[in-house]
Amino acid sequence: MRKILIIEDDKTIRNGLNRLMTNEGYSALFAENGVEGLKVAMDEKPDLIICDIAMPEMNGYEVLAKVKQTPLLANKPFLFLSAKITKEDEAKGLAAGATGYLKKPMWPEDILLTVKKYLP
Repeated sequence: MRKILIIEDDKTIRNGLNRLMTNEGYSALFAENGVEGLKVAMDEKPDLIICDIAMPEMNGYEVLAKVKQTPLLANKPFLFLSAKITKEDEAKGLAAGATGYLKKPMWPEDILLTVKKYLP
């Protein structure tokens, strides 16, 4: 079973993504902030990471930088999930090294299409 790590400080969004991913046959792992997310990523070696940008303790850009510095995680697909939805915000996220950019509010179909693009 493919593992997806979701790093998101909003409990409602985490719960919704949990239902969505498990209903599609993925194993969903969760973290409430970037520090916890990095620990889970190191321990579990997920197949894909979905990460919010604006979080306490460590923001998504900091998480991405640490992931890219970690050989076992550096090549894993990393998707930002953010309420920052301008083209400039998306370009900044992709320029930082994210594989993709999901915008809040999000539609389940869009999330699944993106996830399946990287985890066929």
